[in-house]
Amino acid sequence: MAKIYLVRHAESLANAQGIYQGQTYDTELSVRGTKQAQALAQCFERVSFSHVIASPLKRTLQTATIVALNKHLPVQVEPQIIETNHGDWEGKHKDVIKNTWPWIYKKWTRFPSSTKFPRGEHFLDTQKRVLGWWQLFCQNVSADTLVVSHDNIIRIIVARILNRKLNKIWKFHLQPTAITEVSVTKDKITLVSLGDSKHLGGLNVDLSMHAL
Repeated sequence: MAKIYLVRHAESLANAQGIYQGQTYDTELSVRGTKQAQALAQCFERVSFSHVIASPLKRTLQTATIVALNKHLPVQVEPQIIETNHGDWEGKHKDVIKNTWPWIYKKWTRFPSSTKFPRGEHFLDTQKRVLGWWQLFCQNVSADTLVVSHDNIIRIIVARILNRKLNKIWKFHLQPTAITEVSVTKDKITLVSLGDSKHLGGLNVDLSMHAL
């Protein structure tokens, strides 16, 4: 059996400002985000894993690196778990998005499986690349692993494990650095815990302020 720890990255500067980041508006961690990543590293001090994998963006790499340094492990970059390409939304505040693309924004919050971002990805394409990676990863994983990725990417994986429709992904919350534990055996993939953020203490955020 292998344990997989799926972690949403710590708060970025754009998160704190309510700005959509996607793939191109690539901001670093906020001051609070750095503290969250340090709290995550402390949480994992007594947890053993052999590999650290991260999306190639700054916010995920910085989060993963803070934990990996504490474990004396390298960070392996995985492009397939990068955030959704939000196209023209990237770099814009969520209120601007609501006013400029009201119908697409409404669809995104209710029917993500039907959402195509302006000059960006269709969310079904995001799902396809993420689950393609996840399937191969689970078939080959042999050691406990930390995977640092993005809110939407983790939601896609959790929905698959729970056999839920993609339109149900907003039914749970993921704080920055929230830990979702998955066990993988030859015959079964099991969700052990979802969105554990006890390590944050007073570093929790108001998720309604984030652009997701």
